[in-house]
Amino acid sequence: MIKLVKQIKMHRKVRIMKKVGVFLSRMQPIHNAHLWMIENALKENDEVLVIIGSADKCGNERNPFHIELRKEIVDKAISEYFRDKIFVKDRIKIITLVDWSSEENNDDKEWGRLIYYNVVGNMGVKEFSYYCSEEPKKIKGWFEDELIERINFRFFSRDNEFNGLSATKIREAILNENDEYVKKYCPKEVVNRMPDLERLIKYSIRNVIKLLHNLSRYDIIYTSLRDRLKKNPERF
Repeated sequence: MIKLVKQIKMHRKVRIMKKVGVFLSRMQPIHNAHLWMIENALKENDEVLVIIGSADKCGNERNPFHIELRKEIVDKAISEYFRDKIFVKDRIKIITLVDWSSEENNDDKEWGRLIYYNVVGNMGVKEFSYYCSEEPKKIKGWFEDELIERINFRFFSRDNEFNGLSATKIREAILNENDEYVKKYCPKEVVNRMPDLERLIKYSIRNVIKLLHNLSRYDIIYTSLRDRLKKNPERF
């Protein structure tokens, strides 16, 4: 009985002391800077939560790939990247998260709470390290002061580590069929899917062009109605 109580106490102690790292990105698509960030989080923590954001977005210029495809590629890319490291994959959990607000809103505390409580719910900790390569002021602007005290922010510069590597540059390289660039900066899973990814990027661009065309048509209609109103206000 005494031995069992000691084991329970030890188990609780381990749970309390568990260090968790969190990495959030849209992964459109995943590239080597993402994997490098996850690897750094693993070095400093017991477990890492990878959050694929904008799960509700696809078919536009910034988010051409749907969430099912992104999650599949991320999962396989992480498995391949850490294949020679025993039990590392077991320390990584991957979840998806929908957007709570527009990307232009850098002071959305509800978005920060959504992130925070998803971490708490999935990892069982109230304090964690948050790994990011974006502007510190922008990221901290998501969280209330009370939550900021519980989060250890770990910021890295993409300019210093990967010459400003971004998913936008990867998508441009895929679109321009720059195989050499994609192979240099992306995991094999992305390289192998380049034809499919290129097709989805082109489809998304066509969607944007179609939207702009429709908006221009509405603008023409609006301008015409406005001019007619000015000339003959009594008719409206």
